[in-house]
Amino acid sequence: MSIKSIWVGAVSRAVGVISAVVVLMTGVTYAALQSPQATLTNSTISSATADLRIGTSATSFSSTRIGFNFVDLIPGGIAAPVDGNIFYLKNYGNANLGLHISIGSIPVNLSNVDLTKVSFVMTRQDTSTVQTFTVKALVDSYINGGLSLTDSLSGSAVAEYKLQAIMSADAFIGQTAQISDLDLVFTGTGTN
Repeated sequence: MSIKSIWVGAVSRAVGVISAVVVLMTGVTYAALQSPQATLTNSTISSATADLRIGTSATSFSSTRIGFNFVDLIPGGIAAPVDGNIFYLKNYGNANLGLHISIGSIPVNLSNVDLTKVSFVMTRQDTSTVQTFTVKALVDSYINGGLSLTDSLSGSAVAEYKLQAIMSADAFIGQTAQISDLDLVFTGTGTN
């Protein structure tokens, strides 16, 4: 007998022994005591509801409302109207909503008013939180979901806001100016 055949025989026996051990271990493990399956059937995953609506009274809400006319603004003067235009946002859903504002259309600006110098001033009445947004920033932010308000609105809650407009002294040159077709868009994004 040659060394090569002895070596091949030894390797073959080793492979055979290892294979037998693996088969026995697998069989022993599989034959262990096992319970039947326990199953949760027909499970469902659904999201919370986000449903933001707007109203010009505290009792009537819709997805759209006619906006406000901000007239007789004095460039460089105070925000007008002094008492503000009142509107309400209501969360008809059950998710807490982080609020955003934008302008969803390109305003008509025949007077070439500098839109970086005309702003909306928004005050949440119950918290006295005041935020100011330029018309330009609101238009530019629409494509990205709007600018964030500093407050949120919990499920089924209503918030009252005061809306004013203000114009810098150097917003335009001329006797009078007008910007129209300003569609203020409010959106809500679910938050924790």
